[in-house]
Amino acid sequence: MIYHTPVLLKEALENLRVKKGGKYIDATLGDAGHTIEILKKGGSVLGIEINEGALVRARKRIEEENLSQNFIGILGNFKNIEEIANDNDFNEVSGVLYDLGYSSFELDYGGFGLSFQKDEPLDMRLDKSLGVTAEDLINSLSEKELSNLIFNYSDERMARKFARAIVKARNLKKIQTTLQLAEVIKSVSSPGYERGRIHPATRTFQALRIAVNDEITNLEKSLPRAAHLLLPGSVIVLITFHSLEDKVAKDFGRSARSSVKEIFEKPITASYEELEANTKSRSAKLRVFEKIK
Repeated sequence: MIYHTPVLLKEALENLRVKKGGKYIDATLGDAGHTIEILKKGGSVLGIEINEGALVRARKRIEEENLSQNFIGILGNFKNIEEIANDNDFNEVSGVLYDLGYSSFELDYGGFGLSFQKDEPLDMRLDKSLGVTAEDLINSLSEKELSNLIFNYSDERMARKFARAIVKARNLKKIQTTLQLAEVIKSVSSPGYERGRIHPATRTFQALRIAVNDEITNLEKSLPRAAHLLLPGSVIVLITFHSLEDKVAKDFGRSARSSVKEIFEKPITASYEELEANTKSRSAKLRVFEKIK
């Protein structure tokens, strides 16, 4: 089975300062790439994963590595990190890791409708208990609401034009699949959009995914709760992939200044070698917050 390769893996592990017998929380378990390395170094890990299929994959991978003894995997949302940790005796930990990127499996094979590389229903819910899908938003929001959602969650400069085109298209036929939506957006995008670096629908899909899964609010809730769990001198290592996530990180650092300090003045980014090997690392930023009391 092919597993996702995490970005900034070396840098994340170095800054977690993993020690034998320490307790660590992987708040975004995914394919367990970070967790496996922590377990190999002798740490115990509580892994939190919002998607049941991903949790099953991670558990299987950890079992194949014969590392299950010091691992607990929990299906849940990291906004509830403190409650989950307390329920599993991880209320005093040596480190918390967040990798906010989506795995290749989730994007390409998960059936969530997160990508327009193949035609799938416009769902985007990683947690199927959530009520609202991307299809619901696309077909029910007003043109102004759609425009605001796209712009606020992605800084898409053509948000108004894209929203207008979506409303016009859905009046003729309900938009239900990823390729339908991508084609509507592409049909009205400017020639040479972003100099061909990304598909015109990329940022709109990002905005819908963030809205459906309430990603920004969940992160805002989770970070201070994670800080409560840290032992003095322990760290939160946070890997973000777009400006909204990074803004939440910076705001957290400022608001929690009495209890945590940001270790580096500027975020760590991928090395030239990693950028060459993995283009998904180009937008990754790693920040480290240390508990001071």
